[in-house]
This record gives sequence, structure tokens and C-alpha cells, in this order.
Amino acid sequence: MKKILSVLLCVALVAVGVFAFAGCTKTSDLKYDVALITDGGSIHDKAYNQSAWDGVQTYANENSDKAVYYQPALEENQDLTTDVVEQYVKLAVDKGAKYIVLPGETFAVICYELATMYPELHFVLLDAVPHSAGDKSARLLPNVMSASFDDLQSGYLAGFSAVLQGNSKLGYLGSVQNDHSSNYGAGFVQGAAAAADTLGVPVQLDYADYDSPLLDYDYSVTLTPVYKPIKEADKTCHKVVVKNGNGSGTYKEGQNVTVSCDLFNEQGEKFDHWEVKSNTEGVKDKKVNVSSKKKTEINLIVEKCDCTLTAVYTKAEGSVGSVAVLKADKSATDKVYDNTVGEKVWVTAPAAAQGMVFDHWESTGNAENIENAKEQSTNVTVEENPVVLTPVYVVSTDPTFAVTVENGTGSGYYLPGDTVHITANVPKDGYYFDHWTNSDKDGNSAGLALENEYYYDTTFEMVDRYASIAESMIDKGDKALFAGGCDKSASLYTAKNAFDLSDVTVIGSGFNEEGAAYSVVKEYGTAAAACLKDFKGASIYNAGCANKAITCNLPDSEKKEELQKKLDAVYTQLGDGTIQPMAAAPGADVRKTFASNCPPVQAFFVYWGIGKSHRFGIDKSYRNEYN
Repeated sequence: MKKILSVLLCVALVAVGVFAFAGCTKTSDLKYDVALITDGGSIHDKAYNQSAWDGVQTYANENSDKAVYYQPALEENQDLTTDVVEQYVKLAVDKGAKYIVLPGETFAVICYELATMYPELHFVLLDAVPHSAGDKSARLLPNVMSASFDDLQSGYLAGFSAVLQGNSKLGYLGSVQNDHSSNYGAGFVQGAAAAADTLGVPVQLDYADYDSPLLDYDYSVTLTPVYKPIKEADKTCHKVVVKNGNGSGTYKEGQNVTVSCDLFNEQGEKFDHWEVKSNTEGVKDKKVNVSSKKKTEINLIVEKCDCTLTAVYTKAEGSVGSVAVLKADKSATDKVYDNTVGEKVWVTAPAAAQGMVFDHWESTGNAENIENAKEQSTNVTVEENPVVLTPVYVVSTDPTFAVTVENGTGSGYYLPGDTVHITANVPKDGYYFDHWTNSDKDGNSAGLALENEYYYDTTFEMVDRYASIAESMIDKGDKALFAGGCDKSASLYTAKNAFDLSDVTVIGSGFNEEGAAYSVVKEYGTAAAACLKDFKGASIYNAGCANKAITCNLPDSEKKEELQKKLDAVYTQLGDGTIQPMAAAPGADVRKTFASNCPPVQAFFVYWGIGKSHRFGIDKSYRNEYN
């Protein structure tokens, strides 16, 4: 999930490569010819924004024009909208810009709406075609030139290069069922099959579309706390007792423990301070190392002694109110939050049921006292009368993931990007908490990146569907994975980095990603410069191997020069039309359509879906001939 944090209208002004930031430099007298508006990301993202900006600069420098870029300021999780982008279009117009460059599919609807509103402006839309919000049919507008990259060629290069590197077990991850995804996949299969024929090696291909009916998808993860006997600990252990709060347990020497108190006791008195006591003979109370004795949540460094931390209370000033949160099924109260009237409490809705997602809060009190009724975790101002908050859930349009926490809390269903908070139960006497393990439904590691796997109370970000599918493919033995589209490429890099998959090759169809062994790269810059140089409204610039708008990078190796020559030959044939990959319909099983001849060793492709796998032999009627 992309998170962009900005507090001010962020405008970066560039004139022939000289940077100036609004608010820091006087820019009222500057005029510009071309304006690039990013999707909210930086022009230093090593991805599409950076590539597009490089192309804009190239055009500006070659034509003695001036260029400016705008990076929209978005709040966390805020979507890019036409209204947001129009602010920057107006700025560009005020500065004299005649060309507006918009990179990526995010701008497809926005470009359509803005081009209609500003017919005098020329728009360059990269890697997309304009269309309305209600109809995805392409609309060729007289003031818009689109750049469309050849997904078939990108996929073909990825498949050919993967096998060329010596990989015989490949995995493909598509995006949603559309022409782009199916073409990436069709190209990948054909490129892999061609390389298998060229080298005379068998190739196995696992293939998964994000929402394909072919994909029998069932992802769940179980987290289990591991407790070990104190006598087996590699360090001295100490027992911590927290009275009127949380944090009790047995911990190893040197561990940092977060301790929190109940804000009020049963008598309605409010927390005042912590009483700290050593329980080890010969160790004074002051040796118990706590960060504060006055805060409701403190840090304890476990060392030197067993200890007891007791929350001490005093009569509350002012009246006390309560906020009760109902369970997801509204059957009972999940948790009650108390505080002084007028002060705020931080509430969190329970995890949603299967297939559901949190939508908003309903309240028996003043709705304005909820800081953000659309957020699952938010502040609520306490009122005189008790308030009951009802979390409202709706059917999720995206798949949710089942999380089961054994011997602890945090179980539920979550969306990709959700922060999951898990807490292990207090260990029984004679044992201490050692670490967390996580596994998928087949018992393999789910590869979750916990904030601290050695702490009983921790969090992790729910992996996205692609990252989890990638992990499952890798568990099956796949060594080279290709994602059809940059947004899904990021998932593969996430999986590779989070799961420490040093022996797995990731192929992304996007700008170079750090840590990628090799990638098929879309040159947004090449397309942007070409469209600006020869702008033609109501047209589509076809970006591919013929005009060097797609490249394929190979990793450094002893055989790189030899392999590069073979790949260059294929690249040339794609560019001149000698090789023409065939398209496939969205959702089609392209492995049966495009297969390797591969004598004398028969190649085969595998339909891959979590939970089942079917091998398809080669049927001559499905074979594709390569010259």
C-alpha cells in the first residue's frame, strides 16, 4: 500500500535541470512550456515518475524549453482525484505551460476529464488511454496523445531471458483480468517456450492471475508463540508482575518491555503513578529500570531482578465517562474505554469477519466527537453519558486474509496493508516467551515480517496477495518470477526482500527496482520525449522494441556477454517483426495455447493454483512454431 505523507502543497519547479522549491525561491516571473504531474510519488522513486521526468527533461533540453514538475500533496491513503490534479494544471497554465504529462494508469480517467475541461492544452498520457469513470472504452481526444507499451514484447523478453539464465522452473503473476495482464502472461509463456526450444531444455511454468477463475486461492496464516523452559534460556530470565495493567511475563536479561496500565480502577479512580518494587533479594527497588513513573505507558528494561509494577490511583478530577465498542457481530461489548469527560480515547474496531471489511463507526453519542468515523482506529472524545460505538462492516471487494493467533490475541480477517497487532498469552510458571513463528495453511513459512518476532506484543503489515502467492510459488521450487505490471512487480520485490529469498530471481516490468536480478524496463522517458517531440492528438504512440521504449537488463555474470548477444538477437527480431507474439484473451489458460516443442526433452507447463496443481502435456494442436 502506497503511503504518501505531505503537509503542504508540494510543488517542485525545475528549469532546465535547476531545482527550486516553492516557498523557498521567488518563482513568480518564471515561465514553463511543459509540466509533469506525478501520481503523488517523488521523481526520485526509481520508477515511472523518475523515468517520465527524465524524458521531459530530455525534450526540454533539446528544444530549449523549460519544464516544471508538480508532486501532489496527499494525505495518508488519500486517492488522487481530478479535483486534486486540476490544482496543479491551473498552476501550470498560470506559468504558461502548453503540455501536461501524466504518467500511468492512475491518470486515465483524470486525463479524460481534464482534457475535456481544458481543450486548449495538450496532454501526454503514458501507459494508458483516456476513458470515462463509467466506461473503460478508450476515448481518443483531439488534445491527448497516449503512449501504449507493448505488453506482449515485454512479457516475451521476460520469459526468454528467464530461461536464458538457466532457470527451468518459472512463475508468472498477473494482475486483474484485462488485456494488459493477459498479454504480459501470453508473451511470457511464448518467450519461455521459445528459449526452451532454442536451448533444448524442459521448462515448468506456474501461472496465476490475480482474480482469474482458474486460481483456486485460499491464503491464511497462523502465528504461534514459542515458549521455552527458563532453564534452557541463553540469558538470565526475570519475572515481571504488572498489577492493574499489561506486560506481565518472564523475560530474558536486557529485553525492552512495554508496560501499560488501566486508566481507571474499579472505584473510578484515575491512574496517578507507578509503584516499582524489586522482588530479588539484595537488589534495591531503584535498580528496576523504568522510563517513567508517571506515564500510563512506560518502557521497562529487564535486568538485575524480578520486579512488580503496580499502578496507583487517586480520585479523578472531573466526571468520568465511558466509550464501549461492540464486537464485529454486535453480540456483546468488545472493549470499554474510560476517561475524563472532554478528553480523548483511542479506540480500535475488532477484526472483521471473513469476507468483510470495516466501513465506518456509528455512535449513540455526538457523531462529531469521532475524529474520523471512516478509520478503524481513531480518537473519540468522552461525553457525560456513556457512548456505545458500533463498528459497521461491508462486503470486501478485495480478498481478505485469515489470521489465526494461537495462545494469544489478534485473530481475524485483514486486508493487504492492514497493521495487525498480536499479543501472546502470559507464559506459565517456569517458561518464558522466546519468539513467534508463522506458517501458511500448508505448514510453510508465510514470510511475515514482524516488527519484532522476539517480543510477545508486536505488529506486522499484512502482506499483499501477490507477495503471499510469490512465497507459495517459491515454496514449490520456482526460481524465477515475473510480474505482469510494475504495481505487481513491487509485490515480488517485497516478497524477495521480506522473505530473504537470495536465490530467487525477480523479473519486473517497470523501471529498475533496487535488488532486482534483472527486469524488463518500460522507458517512460523515451515515450514522453517522443510524444512531446511529435505530438499528435487523438493518437496512440506504440512503444516497444522498435523504438527502444522497452529494455531488458541481465545481471552481471561470467556469461553475460554471451547471453546478451542471444537476447539482443531476440530483441531485434521483436523490433523488426520477425517474432510476433500472439495475444490471448483475459483469463485464458495461455500455457495450453503456447507450448514448447523442445525435442528431444518434452517441456510442460503447470497450471498453478494454491491447493492444487495440474500438469498439462504438450498437445501438438496447441504448439506454436518458431523460426
